[in-house]
Amino acid sequence: MATAWLAEVDDSDLATGTKRLYRFAVQSYVLPGIGQLRLREITVPAVDRLLTAVRTSHGAGAAKSARSVLSGILAEAVRRGAIPTNPVREVGSRRAHRRPTAGPRALTVDEERQLRERLAADDETAKLDLVDFMLGTGVRIGEACAVRWAAVDLDAATLRVEATLIRVPGRGLAIQEAPKTTAGRRTIALPAFVVDLLRRRRAQVPEADGAAVAFPSPTGRLRDPHNTSSNLRQALNRAGFEWVTSHVFRKTVATRLDETGLSARQIADHLGHNRPSLTQDVYMGRGLAAPEAATALERGR
Repeated sequence: MATAWLAEVDDSDLATGTKRLYRFAVQSYVLPGIGQLRLREITVPAVDRLLTAVRTSHGAGAAKSARSVLSGILAEAVRRGAIPTNPVREVGSRRAHRRPTAGPRALTVDEERQLRERLAADDETAKLDLVDFMLGTGVRIGEACAVRWAAVDLDAATLRVEATLIRVPGRGLAIQEAPKTTAGRRTIALPAFVVDLLRRRRAQVPEADGAAVAFPSPTGRLRDPHNTSSNLRQALNRAGFEWVTSHVFRKTVATRLDETGLSARQIADHLGHNRPSLTQDVYMGRGLAAPEAATALERGR
C-alpha cells in the first residue's frame, strides 16, 4: 500500500521537494517501524507507538512527517476497502505536551547595521548583496537564488516571487516553477535600496537575458542554496553573529513590518504564507503584498 501511495504522489503536482520528503519518511520511519504488519494489524496503539518512537529518536518534525505519510497511506487503504477506518485520525496530537518555545528573535535595526558593516569588511564574503536582498524582501534563500531578471520590474519596484531553487536527484540544481506554498506565488513591492542593488547588479551583466538569475554562483551558474547557507554560516560566525541564520532575515522582515503596523494578513501576503496565524505565531512579535512593506523596510537605511 505504501508503494501504491508513493506512486500516486509521484504522479501528483506536488513540489519535487515534498515528494522527496514523503518518500524519505516512508522509507526511514514508516516501513522500518510497522512495515512488517498487515493492514488490519495497524491499530491506534500501533500508530501511537510508532509516532512516539520516531519523536523520541528523530524529533517532533520527523514524527509530523511520519504521521502525514502514514495517514495518506492508510487513507488510500480505506478508499480501496482494505480497512474500514484510518487509525491515524484517532491518535491524539501531542501539541499540548510540547515545551513552550521562545518567540522569534530578529535583528534589531542596530544589529542589522552592525552585521552589514562586518560582512562588508569581510574579504571572504561575496554575498552581501544576497543578504541585503533577503533583508529587503523576506524571501526564502531558495527563492532568492531562483530570482530571474524577467521577474523583476525595476521601474515599478516590484518582484514576482514565482519559483524556488531545488536539487533534483540525478539531475542536480534546477529551478522549480513554483514556490514552497501556493501562497508563495506573489508580487511584492521592493524598497528603494533593493531597487538600487538590483540596478547595479543588472548593469554588471548587460548581456544577461530575462531567464538569467539575478544571484548566480561565482562561476555564473545556478547558486546552490545549501552551499550558500553553509558559506553564509561561516561568514556570520566570523562576524560574531553565530545565532543568525538566513531564516532570521525573514523574521527580521516580519518584525519590521509588524512594528510599522501592517496587519497579519498583509505580512503573510508579503512572506508568502497561506495562513496569517502562522505568521503571527512564528514570525511576528505579537496575493499582492501591501506597498507599505517597501517603505517599512527602508527603516534604518
